[in-house]
Amino acid sequence: MSRRTAFYSVLMAGLFATMTPSPAGAITETYDKVTNLTFSGPVQIPGAMLDAGTYRFRLTNPDTSRNVLQVLSYDGSTVYAMFHTITDRRMEVTDDPFVTFRETPAGVPPAVRSLFYGGEHRGYEFVYPREGPVMIPKIMPQPAITYAPTPVTAIPEAVAEPFATPEPEPSVNEPVAEPVAEPVAPAPELPPTATPLPLIAVGGFASLFLGIGAGLLRSYRN
Repeated sequence: MSRRTAFYSVLMAGLFATMTPSPAGAITETYDKVTNLTFSGPVQIPGAMLDAGTYRFRLTNPDTSRNVLQVLSYDGSTVYAMFHTITDRRMEVTDDPFVTFRETPAGVPPAVRSLFYGGEHRGYEFVYPREGPVMIPKIMPQPAITYAPTPVTAIPEAVAEPFATPEPEPSVNEPVAEPVAEPVAPAPELPPTATPLPLIAVGGFASLFLGIGAGLLRSYRN
């Protein structure tokens, strides 16, 4: 075999090795670390509340500090939030992305605490506003109250009595007629209840005593 033939054989073997396809299932990580996370229920992230569904998480500044995460819809058409993160660490490494949550009261959606990418000990802890994630259950609006109209019972019309016409008040300039006193009827005379007999008897006794007295006076002088 000539040297030229051997050279061409080595060259063809190298080209065949570079064209060999990569094994199926290999994980390819993009520069901005795009990953899709699916939540079975509503969750909280800084500045937004996500309903159940699949969302896209990625770094927005991979060329600088690589600490700002952006959350988009699955197709990337809607941006839900963009926030800062700080470094978080974990002891065990997983092959797939892993999310930890903060504890919240009953009835409050859990709040995402950190995001770890597969094969990394270093993670991204979400930075919430000063007041923190929502910790109060959402108050459901009260349904509108409808009122049924109450049937009105017809009230019989009352017969209006005629009002007495008030007498006109006398004018200030007109003379006021003084009331005329009615004549008082004379008291009835009482019938006589006594007779003049006692008076006649008294007069007779008086004359008798006067006569006796005069006789005694004459006899005394003689």
